[in-house]
Amino acid sequence: MNRPLRAFDYVTMNVYYLGISFMWNTVGRFLLQAILPRANMVGQANAEAALGLLSFGGLLIAVIVQPAAGAFSDRITSRWGKRYPFVVGATLVNLIFLAGLAFAPNYWVLLAAYWLLQFSSNIAHGPYQGLLPDLVPEKQRGTASGIKQFIDTAGLIATALIVPRILGDPDTALDANIQMMVAFVAFVLLGTMMLNVALVREPATARAPVADRPREKFSFARAVHFVNQFPDFSWLIASRLAILGGLAFISNNAQFYFQKVLLGHITDVDAAIKAAVNLQGELLTTVVLTLVLITLIAGPLSDRVGRRNINVLGGLLATVGAVALLFARNAPAPLLGINDLLVAGGLIGIGMGFFTSANWAWAVDLTPPEDSARFLGLTNLATAGATVVTSLLAPLISLFNAQSAGSGFTFMFVVGIIGFALGVAMLFKVKETRVRKG
Repeated sequence: MNRPLRAFDYVTMNVYYLGISFMWNTVGRFLLQAILPRANMVGQANAEAALGLLSFGGLLIAVIVQPAAGAFSDRITSRWGKRYPFVVGATLVNLIFLAGLAFAPNYWVLLAAYWLLQFSSNIAHGPYQGLLPDLVPEKQRGTASGIKQFIDTAGLIATALIVPRILGDPDTALDANIQMMVAFVAFVLLGTMMLNVALVREPATARAPVADRPREKFSFARAVHFVNQFPDFSWLIASRLAILGGLAFISNNAQFYFQKVLLGHITDVDAAIKAAVNLQGELLTTVVLTLVLITLIAGPLSDRVGRRNINVLGGLLATVGAVALLFARNAPAPLLGINDLLVAGGLIGIGMGFFTSANWAWAVDLTPPEDSARFLGLTNLATAGATVVTSLLAPLISLFNAQSAGSGFTFMFVVGIIGFALGVAMLFKVKETRVRKG
């Protein structure tokens, strides 16, 4: 873009993130949990283990494909630009694999469609992430990145508000609801991609010289050296992994808990799934809205009272919320008169709002200016790693439930609570970076 950037430009160059966010929050938080317990898939008894396998393989594909596709797009030449050929082509392929999710006759077809969707989606996502630095001057990238984060969050809010109305519709068959939901996801994904391409022109590219840089290979010795050289940053990453892992383990399997425990009195599986979708939608809406509100004040507050104080407060509130969720029974909370699930969700949302904002600020404080991209990339690896690690534990939920009904979900909550508490304890190993003001 040769003219000065306007607010409209920030939105249009990031609008495809709305489609990506809506797709993956719908598929990962609602759709798979509604499909897997059905008789033609794996049934209710094995749903958690099946989801763990899907998630683990899919995230491994994402971790490998996304950076590889982004790096490859850096080096291509095209009159259509170096990002859009990947974004347009892969998005169209996504539609095929989304249809595979909607019409999969059994678990193995579902698994193949999901893993292939991860592959094709990240071929688009990796190059698309390069569009912002391609088009935005360095001094304006903070604003553009903030808009990007807002649009990501908007996708999550849209998921919480829209998906239960379609997927949880009690008046139509679950098969029809699933297919309608996938069609709506495809519409949003394709529509946001087309808006992005139509409204933001990517310049034609000539092959740019790529500087020779020695490729660093991972080794255990190199990892140990990094931890010894940057102990504060390493403890912060470990804390982030523990807390986000605890959250991921509970949130990814919450719908199964609702289906089998809180709504266990509903004998029809499809009806229980629909009711669980609606219940999860209410809980997710509460969590997200409180998280967004707290995020607005958490960063500035951590400037005044210190990063550690706000991180610890957030971790403790999330821990209390997880304990409250364990004992919640979808009934009015004592003395409060509102649903106990929403009270627990509100506590988790407030806690994570404080934690995520102040934790990112703390990570930036601890990052060497000359190597910021690599360090903050490690922070994001911890975010993705939280789901990768906890997906390996998901089969234990099914195993323990088979031994004693509901015990697998007790295990789920205990692991989540331990993750929160362990993450809080690790924060005390990280040096404070802000002196209190006032």
